[in-house]
Amino acid sequence: MAATASSTAGLAAPRRRLALPLDRVAWLLLAAFVAVVVLVPLAYTIDAAFYAETRTGLSTRRSLAAVTAVYTSWEYLSVLVNAIVLALVVTALSLVVGVAMALLVGRTDIPFKGVLDMLVILPLFLSPFTGLIAWIALGSEKTGFVNGAIRAVLGTFMENPPALVNLWSYGGIVWVMFLFFCPFVYLFTLGSLRSMDASLEEAARTSGASVLQTVMRVTLPMSLPSIFAAGLLVFILAAEMYTIPGIIGGTFGFVTLPWRIYQDSTVFPVHQAHAAASGTILLWVTIGGVWMQRRMTRVSERYVSISGKGFRGRPLALGRARWLALAFVGLYVASADVLPFGALIVSSLMKFSAASLSPEVFTTKHYVELFTLANMRDALWNTALLAVLSGAICVAAGLVISYAEVRRPGRATRLLAFVGVLPVAVPGLVYGIGLLWTYLQTPLYGTIWILLLAYVAKFLPYGILVSRNGILQVHPELEQSARMSGATTRQALVHVTMPLLRVTLIAVLFFVMIMSIKELSASILLYAQQSQVLSVLTWHYMDSGNYQFAAAVGVVQTVLMILLVVGTRAVFRVRLESAIGKGGS
Repeated sequence: MAATASSTAGLAAPRRRLALPLDRVAWLLLAAFVAVVVLVPLAYTIDAAFYAETRTGLSTRRSLAAVTAVYTSWEYLSVLVNAIVLALVVTALSLVVGVAMALLVGRTDIPFKGVLDMLVILPLFLSPFTGLIAWIALGSEKTGFVNGAIRAVLGTFMENPPALVNLWSYGGIVWVMFLFFCPFVYLFTLGSLRSMDASLEEAARTSGASVLQTVMRVTLPMSLPSIFAAGLLVFILAAEMYTIPGIIGGTFGFVTLPWRIYQDSTVFPVHQAHAAASGTILLWVTIGGVWMQRRMTRVSERYVSISGKGFRGRPLALGRARWLALAFVGLYVASADVLPFGALIVSSLMKFSAASLSPEVFTTKHYVELFTLANMRDALWNTALLAVLSGAICVAAGLVISYAEVRRPGRATRLLAFVGVLPVAVPGLVYGIGLLWTYLQTPLYGTIWILLLAYVAKFLPYGILVSRNGILQVHPELEQSARMSGATTRQALVHVTMPLLRVTLIAVLFFVMIMSIKELSASILLYAQQSQVLSVLTWHYMDSGNYQFAAAVGVVQTVLMILLVVGTRAVFRVRLESAIGKGGS
């Protein structure tokens, strides 16, 4: 009995010695940093909702008029419903297609896996706004390349064939958003599928289960944390997007709440209190989504799939259906990669929009002018610097916060994690307004550092959520074994947990860099002449109707993203298309 008690005490001791992953001073500094970056601008934003308005901004007088109008009038509730329904439709479509493609590439014997890995995530190198420029060139009724090609074919059989594709519709909004959000679902789901222990799948197949039964009863339930996290991510990105719904929807009267926020913030007379109040509505909606995701993954042991065994199973055999599966993935690749990338390059080389291509419509003047602009070099440097810095900060802070929350759950760690993910619920445009009011009278205003604060605040939630997802899949027994051998908590984190999470952390870095390069909503409010970024330049040219010049900037932006990704792969020696697809390797 004494020996048993001693053994039990020895096993329990590491649990009692479990401490925060940083010393107390560093932990307090991290908490203070998160509070300043996240809470202060958010507090300014919420506070602004309770002011009266003038035609140019906020009054000094308090008022509930804006909050009352936003929360009770159908004028605002209707556009909120539009935004939520649109986000749900895009999320559902992205989940179905993204999870299906992740299953096919990650768990079956589909041909050309290596090529498909890269091709499916290629849309991440193209911002949705830049992709919109490409699809305007492709899907416009009169000048779209697709309709031009269809007319050329049908013209041999009928006179004046109709346009069969119309981007300027609700379906066009859903289509463009789906194409460029689906890779997030694929990428994050693929990581869970490839990192899980396949012994349960082997057992199911040995017991006579079919491929479909194995996937539905074993594979997908083991991947639920990643799937819910991916769905939440896409829903938030879709719900806060104002560019695609605003530009396309404006042609037929479809308005979403984010577009209304943009108009209230920038169109004279401005309604900044209404914009802030509208942001609080999206705050409650997204907090509800985060709460649901936490509820689904609160019993983390149910989803542990990385253990010390390292078991790998053989891929599920599709038989003849493998070529049908290849055609399914290939259709997405053609729609999301080949057509928009090709259209973007062609558009950037055209003098004006035209459905039929001929030598006289092509020119290289846009690129010549682009690289002679005085602000282009500054925009390139600012964009690259902000991407690298925001990525590094979000990886480090996200890992520490999520590790403490999962391994040392308590009020302090849960509160810090909750505060860290709050910006995910606030549209970048509204958060940019909060940062603008916070730092307007400080030296940070008008510099790239205020943009860095915005990027860190906006993308830190994804660093926390994705890191938390990865930590949930690492069994705590691995860290406990290290501590029983004399390692400290910090040593166990560095030498055990981080190597297992290496590719997940690289995925976070990759994701934040890409999102930083594409970020527009906060940048458009916070930039100054010396702190312009490529996304802002693209918006200005697009807004002025110069689609061809905007396409040229979009090509440069896309090339920059690809170069950063290639650089990251070279430094870390990991294929980024598999970055979260090799969870324990």
